[in-house]
Amino acid sequence: MARLKRTLETPSGSYSAMPHAVLDSAAFIGASHPAKALLLELARQLNGRNNGHLQLTTKWLKTRGWKSADVAHRAKAELLERQLIIQSRQGGLNFGASHYLVTWLPVSNFVGLDITAADYHPGAWSFMDKLPMSKNASPVPSPGQVKGISVPANGTGEAVAVPANGTREALFTPSAVPSPGNNVFTNTPLVKCPLTVVGSLRKKAKLASTNTGRPA
Repeated sequence: MARLKRTLETPSGSYSAMPHAVLDSAAFIGASHPAKALLLELARQLNGRNNGHLQLTTKWLKTRGWKSADVAHRAKAELLERQLIIQSRQGGLNFGASHYLVTWLPVSNFVGLDITAADYHPGAWSFMDKLPMSKNASPVPSPGQVKGISVPANGTGEAVAVPANGTREALFTPSAVPSPGNNVFTNTPLVKCPLTVVGSLRKKAKLASTNTGRPA
């Protein structure tokens, strides 16, 4: 039998393999980021002989950087819903931790589990192809799909200084016609009237009559 040739990109140490069919499935792609991260934590425990005996205890998850038990609980519930994992044993106060299996691998050891070889068949992850995407994994809508947006899709709108329909006229236009009333201007020249002093004229007339000998 020919020996398989080792490629340059094969890891030298132990590793966890996940089929591309699982990574490309709707069950995985539509999962939230915490759910995907938790699935990798389970895959880290795989050693080729312990599928079905994987654990997700709070103590162990804290050593892996999980600070919120609530986030881990919601991620686990999502993986169970999408059938990427199955609970293989129910834990409890006197029964130890619950056990889980990943559904893309067979189970070689059913000892201590609540399921048997007749109950389990790999591939349940493929049954969830029609499951809707998680809210945390939904794609960002394009600018044309966003409703109620005040900023234009292609950038910030500039202020328009000129009205859209043309230049507006001033509300108060100076008029050459005077408003109704007595404000009428005429070009009639002023006539200067000489002042007549009656008393002075009579004195002048008497003096003239005296000099000429005629009655005034």
